[in-house]
Amino acid sequence: MTPAGEAYLRWYYDSQVWKHLNYRGVRILKNPLDLWNYQEIFQQHAIEWVVETGTRHGGSALYFADLLAARRSPGKAISIDVDHLSLQVGEHSKLALLQGDSAAPALVAEVKRLLPSSRGAMFLILDSDHRMHHVVRELNAYVPLMRRGDYLVVEDTCVNGHPVRPDFGPGPMEAIDEFVRANPGVLRADSAREEKFGCTFAPKGHYIRL
Repeated sequence: MTPAGEAYLRWYYDSQVWKHLNYRGVRILKNPLDLWNYQEIFQQHAIEWVVETGTRHGGSALYFADLLAARRSPGKAISIDVDHLSLQVGEHSKLALLQGDSAAPALVAEVKRLLPSSRGAMFLILDSDHRMHHVVRELNAYVPLMRRGDYLVVEDTCVNGHPVRPDFGPGPMEAIDEFVRANPGVLRADSAREEKFGCTFAPKGHYIRL
């Protein structure tokens, strides 16, 4: 991030403005600059399927489903969370909600079953439990489901002092760093996309499957 972008992110995160956003009336815990980036990624990479870990209230799941509907995509947004206690979103023709541990083999197998063999490009976004161990589990589970040209975003790599929440402990950035080191030649960093607006919740978190 640029120094100005980092300063803005610190203000935006620490002021907790992000906790008071909604999309079509549904709470969404995102950086609006990232949401704009995501819709450009959908267009640029002709995204037809989404796999999201971390549904929470469902604002981003609804956003992704709407993007697919607008593109007349044949696919769906598959969103996963350990529970649906905070869910605010209703039925949507382009949305499939799954409940359980996102990295559990049975849940990953269900996602794989929902993705057709003839599918188009997929957008994978990891935004559930941000502890390093869990994010590594997700990366090991879902990156093998990706195909050449699919897109990955690892959200909230900004925690653990990158530049916010220095007290967090190893998190998403440490997880993706470990995965990339252990799996060379699998993912290519999309630095231009990450840096486009100078500020993101996902620094070093944008990748294209090779």
